[in-house]
Amino acid sequence: MRKPLLGLVLSATSAFALSACGSSSPSSNTASSSTTSVGVGYFQSATIGPEVLVAGNTDLSSKVTGKIKLTPIDSGVAGLAELRGGAFPFVSGVGNPPVVGAIANGTPLKVIYAEYFDAAQLIVGPKIKSNSDLAGKTVGDLQGSSEDFEIRGWLSKQGLTDKVKVVGFPSQAAVAAAFKSNRIDGAYVEVAQAIDLKQHNAGRQVVTAEEIAKLGFPSLNVLAVTDDFATKHPTVVQQFVCQIMHAQAISTGPSADTYISNSSKLVGAPADQAIAATKILPFIPASEELSWFKSPGGTLADGPIAKAFALTGQFLKDQGRVQTVPTIDQITAHLDSSYVEQAVKDNCAS
Repeated sequence: MRKPLLGLVLSATSAFALSACGSSSPSSNTASSSTTSVGVGYFQSATIGPEVLVAGNTDLSSKVTGKIKLTPIDSGVAGLAELRGGAFPFVSGVGNPPVVGAIANGTPLKVIYAEYFDAAQLIVGPKIKSNSDLAGKTVGDLQGSSEDFEIRGWLSKQGLTDKVKVVGFPSQAAVAAAFKSNRIDGAYVEVAQAIDLKQHNAGRQVVTAEEIAKLGFPSLNVLAVTDDFATKHPTVVQQFVCQIMHAQAISTGPSADTYISNSSKLVGAPADQAIAATKILPFIPASEELSWFKSPGGTLADGPIAKAFALTGQFLKDQGRVQTVPTIDQITAHLDSSYVEQAVKDNCAS
C-alpha cells in the first residue's frame, strides 16, 4: 500500500538470528559472500520501507546471511502473484485485502511481521459538523483497497453502514478530484491527498487509519515469506526480521535522516523528499509488535491480525473478489509469530 502514498508525498513535500547487532560489510546491498538470495518484492517510492532501510545500510544488511535483492512491485495483488510464481520469497508492505486473497487462494506463505498502518484520513467538508451529519452523504475511497476495508469498518462502528454511500474510485487522485469538485461529501485518502484537501477545501479530518485500527478494523501492511524459503532458510528469515525491527526503530530515532538518506539512493529519490515521506509512515513500535499476533497467554486465533483478516475475508466476499471467506484455521495457518518473539527476546530494536 505504500506506492500511492509515495507518489503523493513526493508532490506534497515539494508543496533486522540471532546475530542482529554484529559487524558491517563493504556493500550496502550485499549481506555477505553467501549465495543465498534474499529476494524482496517491495513498493518503490520516496517512502522508504524497512526492507529498503535494511538493504541500503551496510550495518543492517551485513547481519543477514545472504544477498538482498529488491524487486519493485506495482500492487499487493501483483506482488503476491509474483511471490507465488517464485520471483522472490519475501514481500513487504502488502495490506489486508491482497494477503487475505492470497490465503483464500491457498498461497503457501506466512505473515511474519506487522510493519505499519496505512496513513489514510477521512476528510469532510465544513458543512459536516459531526459524524451523524454524514447520514445521506457520499464518501469516496480507493476501490477494493485496504482503505476501502477501513472506512467501511469505521462506518459500521458509527451506525452509518446503511446511511452513507461509499463510492470506489480507481485512484487516490480521482477521489481527491471528486471531493474538490463537490461530487462527494467526504474523501478517505492517504495523508498527502488529505493535506491538500484540508488546505484547498477547508476540509476537516475526522478519523485516521491508525484510529480505525484501534476500533477493530486494522489494515496492516506486513512482511510475508514463502513456506518453502522459511523451511530451507529459517536463520536467514530470523535475521531479516531482526533487522526489519531494528530498521523501523531507527526510522523514528535520532539517526533516521542518515539511514533514510542512504536508502533513498536505492530507489532514486531525493534524500530530503525520502526523509519527509518516510517520517509520515505510522510504523508499529517493536514494543507493540507481538501484541498484533496474540495477547500474552493467547493464541494466534485470538489475535488482532487473525480477527482483522477474518473481517477482510468477509469484505472481499461481499465485493465478489473471493468465493468463500477463509476460516480462522486457514488464516492462522498463514501466521507465524515465532520470528517476532525471537526478535523481541534478542532486543533487535536497540
